Amino acid sequence: MSRTGSDSVGVMSLRNAMRVLAALTLLFLAPENANAAPCDSLMKLQLANTTITNARIVSPGAFHLRPRQRRSVEIFTAFDRLPAFCRVEATVRPSGDSHIQVEVWLPATAWNGKFLGVGNGGFAGSLSYFRLGEAVNSGYAGASTDTGHRGSARDSQWSIGHPEKQTDFDYRAVHEMTVVAKAAISAFYGRTPGHSYFSSCSNGGRQGLIEAQLYPADYDGIMAGAPAMHLGFRTFVSDKVDAFRDRGGKLVIYHGSGDAPQNSVDFFRLLQSRMGRNAVDAFMQLYIVPGMGHCGSGEAPNDFGQWVRPNADPEHSMLKALERWVELGVRPASVIATQWKEDGDTTSGVLRTRPLCPYPQTARWTGAGDKNDSKNYACGS
Repeated sequence: MSRTGSDSVGVMSLRNAMRVLAALTLLFLAPENANAAPCDSLMKLQLANTTITNARIVSPGAFHLRPRQRRSVEIFTAFDRLPAFCRVEATVRPSGDSHIQVEVWLPATAWNGKFLGVGNGGFAGSLSYFRLGEAVNSGYAGASTDTGHRGSARDSQWSIGHPEKQTDFDYRAVHEMTVVAKAAISAFYGRTPGHSYFSSCSNGGRQGLIEAQLYPADYDGIMAGAPAMHLGFRTFVSDKVDAFRDRGGKLVIYHGSGDAPQNSVDFFRLLQSRMGRNAVDAFMQLYIVPGMGHCGSGEAPNDFGQWVRPNADPEHSMLKALERWVELGVRPASVIATQWKEDGDTTSGVLRTRPLCPYPQTARWTGAGDKNDSKNYACGS
């Protein structure tokens, strides 16, 4: 046999061996609970008005997105470094005119026992793969929805003459996403999530508040950034979050001072005037982030856990601080925000840090020490 022929056989043998190894690896990537189910068995999930269209294990680093415009550096794009996960795709049709796309990503190993629902910006129209990626990368089971239509986040033409699609966008899609996600989690891991959280900004912030208002049992903690209070077609944010509070839910709202935060302030004050300050403080906090724009950006410390990263801690991550509040009853006193030398690039080095204080408190320099170091500031009214 020629050398070329021998080389070809060798390459084929190596490829076959790699395929076998990959198959064996995926075979053993099953959750440890004896009640757990293989990923592909989730195709048989029976849920009202729901069709599971795909359920399969994605090998480590095998998920790829189509090339798109350059994203901000803080947006998660390291799909090539993701661990293996069970990818569940579903279509939900709660009405004759509904077509809600949902994806649930379940870490095949090292699940942290928590569920993280993610939201959308603008008028949605697509799945938040970047948010799903950062969720799995940090050990969460994550879920996203397109809210019932496909298109640009700036386009609302799809809603004309479609009241059921308007309802899906307003509130129904995120709830249906949550129902599918919890069922998939229970089947795949053989147990329900220990705690469920929702984190998003803009329209996603509105989605979080609507969840607390209409479906108080969906999430234990909600982190709502710059909520677009008046975005919607027929259902809008109200202060009726009593049931969410009564079942122990915790709510954190953040809003940049450079992003017209008055609606968030008014919402907070409305709750205080109706419930009383102490009652509100027991389950809700508002953070006005000095100098920050919409959901981030601005020449100020603007990174505080709204982008989910592995090994985050409650001192620097608002999401982790929220989790500690829900799980251990420790109400956040402040969260440290960071400004990187290159906006959003954690590898560029720290330019300055500041504590973010629960409204109406603000961070004040103690009068000594470096003004770029958060430890030289204290929260006060």
